[in-house]
Amino acid sequence: MVQAKKWVLKTPPVPSEKLNLNTADSRSTFQLTNKELSSEQLKNGEVLVEVILLSNDPAQKFWIASFDKGYGNRIGPGEDIPARGVGKVISSKNKSFDVGDYVSGKLCWNTHTIVPDSPGHALTKLPETTEDKLWYHLSVLGSTALTAYFIFFHYAGLRERQEDYDKTFLISGAAGAVGTVSIQLALNVFHAKKVIAIAGGPEKVKFVESFDPKRVVGVDYKSPTFQQDLLEAAGGDQNIDYFVDNVGGPILDAGACLLKIHATIVACGSISGYNDTEKFVFKSYGVVITRRLTIKGVLVSDHMDKFPEAIRSLKSFIDSGKISTKDAVTFRDATGDKFKEIPQIWDGLFNGTNRGKLITIVRNPQ
Repeated sequence: MVQAKKWVLKTPPVPSEKLNLNTADSRSTFQLTNKELSSEQLKNGEVLVEVILLSNDPAQKFWIASFDKGYGNRIGPGEDIPARGVGKVISSKNKSFDVGDYVSGKLCWNTHTIVPDSPGHALTKLPETTEDKLWYHLSVLGSTALTAYFIFFHYAGLRERQEDYDKTFLISGAAGAVGTVSIQLALNVFHAKKVIAIAGGPEKVKFVESFDPKRVVGVDYKSPTFQQDLLEAAGGDQNIDYFVDNVGGPILDAGACLLKIHATIVACGSISGYNDTEKFVFKSYGVVITRRLTIKGVLVSDHMDKFPEAIRSLKSFIDSGKISTKDAVTFRDATGDKFKEIPQIWDGLFNGTNRGKLITIVRNPQ
């Protein structure tokens, strides 16, 4: 028997508005609850998991308040708040998982959870590893790294060959989880001529430039001279081959205007508009026609059948030093009584609190 802490949906939010994080408010989006869980409650195919780490992803906003059924169905009142995580099996009625196995999948904002045998939870047994390396599976081997991998190898159609080397890449949200891996793939796998990395604030600009001070030019989108700085970083108009956009809004507008004819925009996210629908508007659509641009939208879940192959490649990049694990993660402590801070930790994504992947510690790894 365990006493599980669980965050559930209290008040369904409006998709285009900020979530109400004030749990003292009767209209709060979230509610912290407690529930006793035991092995006796397990049905065939289910496992009881102790949650160790949780992934924080902007996409969770859509899982909580989806406006597009093609992306995900919104959850209802009383349902667990969806989140990817890693944990340890403490009881099992599933032949694929033994007690003591480490797993990743949809574990939600819980300290403990019963996970059914369903594709929606995507529960996967992790290879033998020490707990201090479990975070790899939410970061450099997790969904955000996989997203970056498919951006380059699928959506941009690049291969490790001479004709795909020496290109210029523009990456927005460059200090984030997808952005940092994208920078390294561009530099170290595809031998980029230049990477223009858009980030927020001088410290993050220094951070993205640290990947290669000679080839990475950081641009601060918070600067009043952002558009001029971006133009100078690009070396003028029509010098960018690929634009990996994690932000949308005015940054997408500005970047699109600097692309070469027949260049490609890979649209991975639009975090600037997740709480402001006006920033979902694409105001530079004219250049799509005049520059004959290609725009491709990304959903990493479309490629689940290729995850094993992609993870093998990512591991090889880590082993060869092409992807660094240093500074890949920002950890936030939600152990014990700090579990009540889970929503605020996640909301930090929208306030730029992280460098690399933002991971919440639910139970300290041993």
